[in-house]
Amino acid sequence: MNLLAFRVDAANTLFPPDKPEGEVVAPDPARLLFIGDAAASSYGLLHHGLGVVSQTSRYVARELASGCSWTSIADVELTMARAAKELANVDHDLDAVVIVLGPPDVLFGTTATEWTTSLHRIIDTVRGGSNPRCPVIVAAVPPMYRFRAMPRFIQRLLALQITRLNRASLAVADAVPGVSYVAFPSLDMCNTFIQNSINWKTIHSLWGKQLGAVTSRTLAAQRSARDSI
Repeated sequence: MNLLAFRVDAANTLFPPDKPEGEVVAPDPARLLFIGDAAASSYGLLHHGLGVVSQTSRYVARELASGCSWTSIADVELTMARAAKELANVDHDLDAVVIVLGPPDVLFGTTATEWTTSLHRIIDTVRGGSNPRCPVIVAAVPPMYRFRAMPRFIQRLLALQITRLNRASLAVADAVPGVSYVAFPSLDMCNTFIQNSINWKTIHSLWGKQLGAVTSRTLAAQRSARDSI
């Protein structure tokens, strides 16, 4: 897959018309910001309630037994570098940030160094707001080479670039307190394909559960520390 093919695919794929924002009304709401590309835009779904953003947020609300509100910076071709720039125009009064980026950076050939630099910029910007310890959850770049048929050598090229970026994210998570790396859910553990078509609803749901589990654990630990003061 090249950038042109990616754009053609995105132009012919189902996306909900509204923005992936919402709220679970309950006390002590967690304020989440999602930064993402096609996945955060609910790729392949009829409405955002089925998407990874909503699934993650609602999981967090259930686990914390509290409210949750979520907003997003989302665009099909959003890269880590562009996200770092756009973040300057967003309210930074947040409890956690979830980053769901990767495919555009893979296709643009973003280097691990460029990816790391932009990720650090996002972390620094977020923590320059009212919450200097704001957790940042970084999702693994999805294995896009498994989502459609393509020549094996292209699969290998994409897999290599994805591995580079994921290793860079993991290195940042290991080095910076309060930053977590979340692997992409296994596609082998469930029936994700129906008549040779990807079941995007299932993938969004599984991904939301994994991101939600890490996000809720991180927020629960912060709230426990806050309440013990």
